[in-house]
Amino acid sequence: MLIGVLFLFAGIALVLWGAERFTDGAIGTATRFALSPFYVGVVLSGLEPENLVTGAVAALRGLPQVALGTVIGAAIFMLTAGLGVALLLVPMEIRIPRAGGVAMAASLLPFGVALLNDGVVSRLEGALLLGVAIGLMAWLYRRSPVFLGADDPHRPSGPRTPLRALGLLVGGLGVMLLGAAVVVQGVRALIGTLQLSETFLGMTVVAMGESIEETARMVTPARRGHPELAWGNVVGTVVILLGFNLGAIALIRPLTADPLILRFHAPYLMGCTLLVASSLLWARRLGRGMGLLLVGLYLLYLALNLPHISQ
Repeated sequence: MLIGVLFLFAGIALVLWGAERFTDGAIGTATRFALSPFYVGVVLSGLEPENLVTGAVAALRGLPQVALGTVIGAAIFMLTAGLGVALLLVPMEIRIPRAGGVAMAASLLPFGVALLNDGVVSRLEGALLLGVAIGLMAWLYRRSPVFLGADDPHRPSGPRTPLRALGLLVGGLGVMLLGAAVVVQGVRALIGTLQLSETFLGMTVVAMGESIEETARMVTPARRGHPELAWGNVVGTVVILLGFNLGAIALIRPLTADPLILRFHAPYLMGCTLLVASSLLWARRLGRGMGLLLVGLYLLYLALNLPHISQ
């Protein structure tokens, strides 16, 4: 247990340190390459390589519920606990194109059709999900605001050279991924003696560990005056998890969902996604009230999972 606790705190420290470097690198990259900070957040914060790798390995080893947990459970954690804690710490203005909320809602249709139709995500459906995700990312790029000009006083500052900006970006992301992996090891060490069901393990424990850096990726840029980068993380994570990651995993090996996922986990995710997407479309600022609601939704999600915790 002591080792698990040490790993947990060490991992969180790495995630927080990496988030600072990542924010510097992301803003610097947007500055030097004339990109929208929102879109940089969509692509680079939204990319979930650790979730994709974990999901692919789980699928190959015959653990489809764990694989689905890296998509569904991770998205639920990010949209509720991750975003909720971020808003409790740092209320955020919504300075992003409306296309962000639309893309989140649009990603639900192919996801729902692929998963809820017959409970199986086939290779063909995986390919279609990949195509939709790539199309939405391209559309978001076209709809992202033009980057602030060099004479604009609100232009964010960043590293002075492109190479340094990219180095901080890649290095910060790498440290966050390393920290998340250490956190996962700590969590697994703490629960290693418990008998947990595959669905519960995938949807909560693994998903939480794989997405722990999400909160840091939202809090750090928002605290430093760049909420558009944080919102890019939210939009990009949903689009990539539900489309790109799920599609890629299904291409490797088709996934058959547990009936509980179809009745509870997937609908819960869709409801949370619509709540956040509609807020991005109609609100100008989200604060601690929304944060409390989202954290409450995650606590409710955990409570509803308790009857299914054992194998």
